[in-house]
Amino acid sequence: MQIALQLFRSFLLIGIGAYGGGLVTIPLIQHEIVVNQQWLTFDQMASLLAVAQMTPGPIAVNAATFVGFQVNGVMGAAIATFAVILPAILILLWLAPFVDRISHNRSVFKIRQGIQLGVLSLILYATWSYGAIAIKGWLDLLIGIAAFAVLVAFEGKLHPIAVILACGVVGLLVF
Repeated sequence: MQIALQLFRSFLLIGIGAYGGGLVTIPLIQHEIVVNQQWLTFDQMASLLAVAQMTPGPIAVNAATFVGFQVNGVMGAAIATFAVILPAILILLWLAPFVDRISHNRSVFKIRQGIQLGVLSLILYATWSYGAIAIKGWLDLLIGIAAFAVLVAFEGKLHPIAVILACGVVGLLVF
């Protein structure tokens, strides 16, 4: 019962902090799952992220299901998944009737602008953390920089899946 409560609490916190999307949840998941609860090691977290990003659905939901299952089987997966989506459901239910009225409010705009900077910091931290695991040498760094440069050069005209597949082919040939 205690592990179920820990799973619920941990993933509820991740769900609360997940404003801004999938990349923002990476440092939240890492802090809660690797640092606080120690359910996964840093290397296991990197593997979890790779799997969570390859499977359909939000990273936080995929991670919750995976970690919950690892820690407490099917019941743990259900609890962790429910906990991570609960804040979004409650916020949507609470804010939905007011969206039209508050969307043009100057204070709400200022708060959102500030939150976006916080979200950016989490995305940069996720990039730094994940990069420290993925990049093991100069060749890895060069492939990553080349892939980033291609994405920036094509400014959204090239599908990200093409870049991922191309990097996979490069990895097959180089490593």
